[in-house]
Amino acid sequence: MRGWVSVVVVCVTVLSAVAIVAAAVRSDPATAATTYVALGRGSVAAPPEAPRAAPPARVAAPALPFPYEPQREWLSQPWTNMTHGRDGASIDYVVIHYTDISYERTLRAFNIRASDVSAHYVVRGDGHIAQLVGESDTAWHAGNYWFNLHSIGIELELDKVTNRVFREEQYQAAAALTCSASARWGFPLDRAHVAGHNEIPGSTHTDPGPTWNWPHFMWLLSLCAPPNAATVRASFVSQTPYPEIAPNDVGAVSVVLRNAGGTAWRKGTPQEARLAVAGNDTKLAFLGLGWIAPDRPAVQAEDMVPPGGTATFTFGVKGVLPGTYRVPLRGVVDGGAWMDDLGLFAVITVR
Repeated sequence: MRGWVSVVVVCVTVLSAVAIVAAAVRSDPATAATTYVALGRGSVAAPPEAPRAAPPARVAAPALPFPYEPQREWLSQPWTNMTHGRDGASIDYVVIHYTDISYERTLRAFNIRASDVSAHYVVRGDGHIAQLVGESDTAWHAGNYWFNLHSIGIELELDKVTNRVFREEQYQAAAALTCSASARWGFPLDRAHVAGHNEIPGSTHTDPGPTWNWPHFMWLLSLCAPPNAATVRASFVSQTPYPEIAPNDVGAVSVVLRNAGGTAWRKGTPQEARLAVAGNDTKLAFLGLGWIAPDRPAVQAEDMVPPGGTATFTFGVKGVLPGTYRVPLRGVVDGGAWMDDLGLFAVITVR
């Protein structure tokens, strides 16, 4: 019987967000000029815009179960404002930005060569995701070429007309993108590897700014981070008294563990924490139908256990042959790395 503890790891290394800093459009848009601040490549003034039509109404996105698989609209650039490939560099960071202009104007800016700026993703106010640059290619977003090579840039729509505040849909979309990138490229989801543009060395930008809720964003990352041996941790809290049962009677064992890692345990998902007999020890199979097995693990009772929270695992045992049985218990990170440092065991006595 093989035990598992499937948990998601949440380490988001923060290393700065890239903003498309644009000057506010004056009350007379026919004569206004928008300045696209090139991130590390100089500034260029764009020609005046025509009067802006009223933005179309946006239907509020329905409440989404989180985490979820981010759905991206691929809007590839014609090799404008980006570099093909990564020149052998590893992808180690995500940088969070805000646009300072509307979603639609951001897409246009990223396709104008004179703007000298781009990002891998742009998240609209309603959580819709546009992907403009492939993750294996280098976007120009951080204002620091080394960080451009080593990071993924996520722009969030925030401007005075179309989207005045960061919405929950944007937090969730950006978190889902960050978690999926972490799973692909192997960087931790912590504040050392998930950053704001303002945190990039040499940056003169302030985005994502004081209204960006870092604690909330990092908490979302803890819900969707991919599990691995480095970030899945548990500590022992308590256990019910060892049961003494008669042959053919049924007893129960409950174990309480604390989530000591950086990712939440979520019931019914790949992050679910499970406890079972170590090493698939078939010698204990005779303990009966109630005993935990690969297809009958002791699953966390709680729907979600955040880092620092506790989970309860309860399984039944059936007395068969008289004797005292010491049963080692283990969990395993999704992927096969044993969590064997707790020394957990249960003693079952059949009289």
